[in-house]
Amino acid sequence: MARPSFLDKFTGSWQRQGAQGEREQVRQNLESVLNTKEGYGYFVEGFGLGRYTEKFGTQDLMKTLIGEMLHSIEHHEPRLRDVEVELRGQDSGLWLHFVLTGTLLGAPCTLRILFHTVSGQVRVAEDEES
Repeated sequence: MARPSFLDKFTGSWQRQGAQGEREQVRQNLESVLNTKEGYGYFVEGFGLGRYTEKFGTQDLMKTLIGEMLHSIEHHEPRLRDVEVELRGQDSGLWLHFVLTGTLLGAPCTLRILFHTVSGQVRVAEDEES
């Protein structure tokens, strides 16, 4: 039996079936996982993003943030495989734009991850270019 995703540990996949596709379930799970801040909202030490804050003002900031995102995705979204996250730029609203690529059920999967540099809020969306 496959390891459950983060949200499935609390709701069970049977509660979230229906009109939502697997890709939408993955998107929702990633958004929940990546919006959790380290030290808040969960009882497992090291769960959530937050270590990147030690790197503000350094060249290692992006490498640390991407590493934390990859770690969280690999550990809490088992349906995605061969995941890569790449910074694509930023906008005037202080959002960093990342592209996540990987495979979902053997098929290519591309999602956009937006990270707000002030609040740390994360949005995960379908990639408009895929």
